[in-house]
Amino acid sequence: MKKLLILIAIVSLIVLACKKEPKVESSNFSITNEEIVKGTTSVAVTVTYSYPSVLERVDGYISINNDMSNANKVRATINQNTFTLRFNDLQANTHYYYQYEYSTGVDTYKTDISSFTTNDYAAPMVETADITNITATAAQCGGEVTDDGGMEITARGICWSNNTNPTIDDYHTSNGTGSGSFISNITDLTITTKYYVRAYATNSKGTSYGDTKEFTTTDGKPTVITNEVTDITGTSAKCGGNVTSDGGFPVTERGVCWSTSQNPTITNSHTSDGTGSGSYTSNITNLNGSTTYYLRAYATNSKGTSYGEQKTYQTLYAPPVGSINGLFSISATQKVFFSKGNLQYQASTNTWRFAENQYDYVGDNNANISSSYNGWIDLFGWGTSGYNHGARCYQPWSTSTITDNYSAYGNCFNNLNDDTGQADWGYNAISNGGNTISIWRTLTRDEWNYLVNTRSTNSGMRYVKAVVNGINGVIIFPDNWSSTIYSFNSINDKDANYSHNVIDETIMVNTLEQNGAVFLPAAGSRTGVTISNINESGCYWSATAEGINAGISAYVFTYYDSDLEAYWFKSYRRAGLSVRLVQDY
Repeated sequence: MKKLLILIAIVSLIVLACKKEPKVESSNFSITNEEIVKGTTSVAVTVTYSYPSVLERVDGYISINNDMSNANKVRATINQNTFTLRFNDLQANTHYYYQYEYSTGVDTYKTDISSFTTNDYAAPMVETADITNITATAAQCGGEVTDDGGMEITARGICWSNNTNPTIDDYHTSNGTGSGSFISNITDLTITTKYYVRAYATNSKGTSYGDTKEFTTTDGKPTVITNEVTDITGTSAKCGGNVTSDGGFPVTERGVCWSTSQNPTITNSHTSDGTGSGSYTSNITNLNGSTTYYLRAYATNSKGTSYGEQKTYQTLYAPPVGSINGLFSISATQKVFFSKGNLQYQASTNTWRFAENQYDYVGDNNANISSSYNGWIDLFGWGTSGYNHGARCYQPWSTSTITDNYSAYGNCFNNLNDDTGQADWGYNAISNGGNTISIWRTLTRDEWNYLVNTRSTNSGMRYVKAVVNGINGVIIFPDNWSSTIYSFNSINDKDANYSHNVIDETIMVNTLEQNGAVFLPAAGSRTGVTISNINESGCYWSATAEGINAGISAYVFTYYDSDLEAYWFKSYRRAGLSVRLVQDY
């Protein structure tokens, strides 16, 4: 038994000898700055130190005894050469002792003992938030109770007045109890008036206030933002706005206003796009082409009208009267507008016009052609503009079977647009196409070929064969056509059949034509007064004479159910064929 007691004693001495006590503070460790932030029940200590290597950990010990007996331990947060200790659940107005224990990973060291005294119970600390959502009669503010002074917060909010440093004896809100953030709504204010506001917080020690801030109520008019101008054409555009504040009074009207002068108002052209706050879209119409406009959003309530930022935009070249609103490249450098229908003529009144619809054609009634016929015709011999340009046959009703009679300016090698240009049907004033001479013209052979076979378009689509409203023909797509507008078959396929695409009148007018598509109906042809191939083939004159077989032929854009030719095909000039005019962009 005695031997056993001796053995236990020896083991205990060995264990005590092996246990490492923290060493005195390392000579390589030094505190360069210590910042203590004291409250009533908590204290934060931030230490900046110098040490040649990284510390593995830092613990803080705190006790009410100067020998550090019964100390509580807190693990510090280390960030590079700074660590922070937070001592919580302390007693107010009490003296505490503390020291640090830090480890290098090999050795552990303790610093000297220091002390502090917690604050006594006091009035709270509160900060005033920024003022937002200012209108004519209201605003929003708030605050944050950052220290309760060690006692329960029984009231908090904001107070305001027309005088500086308002107190709870002035107007004030009541926004709950306790520490932390709160939001306050300030109401029943006076228009265009300056106010002073500050947050407050109350505990049993008293009421404290945050910094005083000031603001001025608005005039009550709405606040509106102008959107960007988009979808600009020659005659229209889209814009809109966003009413971000109603000013405290309901918005009764909103929209955009525009003018060719700066800073337009609602006394100028404007839209009306509903009521209330929020975003809206405006459609701007009846504009002039190639014109600079100024635009801004507006919003109106009972206090007046406010305007957004002014935007500037320029309309595109406007489609000419009587045209389809689509641009078509006919060479690498030139674009044109197509007329809205095939050319027609009434001899009894000497009137030229474009067909009302793209799919319209006269058909068998072309057999009634004469100088006194009071109906309409739309199949013409080559160069029969009605002007005596030197050919034997120049009248629209000419039916001579001698092809040499249709030589422009009396020379079989001349084209329609040579010399005076009078041989071209576009030399005439078209009644529903601007009614002015020489603004329309006939495409040349090369232009027809470029249009149908060469040009590049956004969608890659140049043409399709189709049946439109029961009429066979060809649809030609403008340069900017999008393939998402409508789904077609057999695109750019000259050998396709008409039936590959069947389109009703509504789709043609409201979808295809509205997006610039041109339809050339298969209106047939005339030989003398004999009409043939109606709704079978389309034959459209070019302005180009054939120079090989002088006086016999001119070039024609033609197509039928299984072919399409825009370059090599030619026809006797005496034939009555369709005319579709264009106007240069």
